[in-house]
Amino acid sequence: MKYVSPQTEKRKQRQRKRKKQLLLGICLLAAIVVVAVAVIAFTGRDKPPQSSSEQNSISSGTTIQEESSSAAENEDSSQEENSSSENVNSSAQDTSSQGNNTDSSSGKNEQQAAVVNPHLKNKSIIDKIKGIFSKEEIQPAFPAMSFGVQIDQAADSIISLSPLATEVILSSPSQHNLVAVSEYCNKRGNQFMTVGTPLIPKTDKIIQLAPDYLIVQTPLGEQDKIKIQQSGITVLQLNAPKNLDDLKEIYRSVTALTKGAQGATDFSERLYSDLEGKLSLYKAALSQISKKSAVMLFNSYGMVATADTFEGEILSAFFDITIEGKNYFAENIEKIAASDPQVLIVPDFITASQLEQLGFGQTKAYLDGNVYYVNMQDFENISAKSIKILAGIANSVYGDSIQPVPTASPEAE
Repeated sequence: MKYVSPQTEKRKQRQRKRKKQLLLGICLLAAIVVVAVAVIAFTGRDKPPQSSSEQNSISSGTTIQEESSSAAENEDSSQEENSSSENVNSSAQDTSSQGNNTDSSSGKNEQQAAVVNPHLKNKSIIDKIKGIFSKEEIQPAFPAMSFGVQIDQAADSIISLSPLATEVILSSPSQHNLVAVSEYCNKRGNQFMTVGTPLIPKTDKIIQLAPDYLIVQTPLGEQDKIKIQQSGITVLQLNAPKNLDDLKEIYRSVTALTKGAQGATDFSERLYSDLEGKLSLYKAALSQISKKSAVMLFNSYGMVATADTFEGEILSAFFDITIEGKNYFAENIEKIAASDPQVLIVPDFITASQLEQLGFGQTKAYLDGNVYYVNMQDFENISAKSIKILAGIANSVYGDSIQPVPTASPEAE
């Protein structure tokens, strides 16, 4: 039986984090080497001439400056500079006798040019290097709209009482501004402070943390809401998404809190395009074969992803949804088991023995080992991460039947 557990997901996250850290370390080391080589080269070129041949070679300062400008714009700059230096030294030795016959005023002017030009060369290259490492970040544009509220400046801190909002924030550029979450939120291993639940928030604790914005999905009680708003905290109401367009707007609204209007639009557009593109790939690949029937069970009481739900819509991109029902509820658990699904997606708090007791022990999914246990916190509402998990299950179920197997990594940087 295949098993997708939170521990497996966390291990994969740690592996991805280690890879990113290794890549960052390599990039930093490469940058340090480049800067060190450049500094050594610049220091050596700043030394004053020691002999007449060196003075004559420096007298070709204009040529050195022109060559260095082109070399700085070429990827093989160090090789070109070494080559140009050798050519200049060679020509300087050939003309050293002629240099002795020139008048003193001409020699003086040439020496002055020699002192200035290497400095200008070094300054030009240094400025270019500084430009690479000190690019100014484009400032976010405000005002921006977020969940129907005008945001006049970037938020410093955000608290989320919505599991979906927390997942969206942790997948967006606003993740560094999240300071606390509800007890139901999946914190992805981050040590966030918890401030109660959506229904029973710790109002005094929220006020003490003084975030700029509090995002809720389950409406606050009237007294809690008034108390929080009177303390200067803006409450933002998130509504559950019903389709991809709604999900795109949620990502845009969350990102707008810190990145402004244009930054939020760019991020959400990229995410939407990526998700829609990957779903299209799966639909095209699976149109060539018969999709397997699947049931996504939320609890042991018959709450499932019916065809009229957003979860059902996304699930239908990968599997055939045959369960009759409306708004997450089928008629009863016995009928769900009697539909004999080929794939089962169930919460990780339901054990194999419980599945057998519920009547799923003789289904094709159970007998073929196509039961997948997932953390239901990831499916409180469909997010980019939820879609990625379902795509991974589809890859496992179909394997080489869909060629090439599309990959799903919908989180945007």
